[in-house]
Amino acid sequence: MEERAVTPEDGTMSSNTSEALEMYIKTVYDLEKNGERARTKEIARKLGVKEPSVTEMLQKLKRKSFVKYKRYHGATLTSKGRRLAKDLTGKHLTLRKFLNWIGVEESTAEKDACEIEHTVSSETIEKLRTFLRFLEESPRKPPKWFEHYNYFLKTGKHPECERQEASKDET
Repeated sequence: MEERAVTPEDGTMSSNTSEALEMYIKTVYDLEKNGERARTKEIARKLGVKEPSVTEMLQKLKRKSFVKYKRYHGATLTSKGRRLAKDLTGKHLTLRKFLNWIGVEESTAEKDACEIEHTVSSETIEKLRTFLRFLEESPRKPPKWFEHYNYFLKTGKHPECERQEASKDET
């Protein structure tokens, strides 16, 4: 995995760290959020890795100021680490929601969002968020064009538009 530099202004990793570092940060965040201590054993179990690998990664995250880590006591996120974890979680939710909207099955959307969140640009995420807000705030739920899209997903054909049907009746 390619390692990317941390942006000093906001402490995020954008295209700046490895996916592995981001997964560890998210795991520590999830454990803390659920009221659990982020101990080496728990992190190893959740990520399916060996405990010495977790120890090594937590030491690396500590050097990069993403976690406070003390051997045998576990890790806690710093404010920098928490910001990154929240950013990654937000990306993940946006991607999963978008994938669900376009008809991707839930388990596939979850898996794909997990993969994409580490490489997608901030610009793309913002456009997806705007698009999702557009869909969700539409006065007609779902929008007519979205019904056409779902029809196309099911049949592989474009539905006849009312305008086309009206012009056929006139001839």
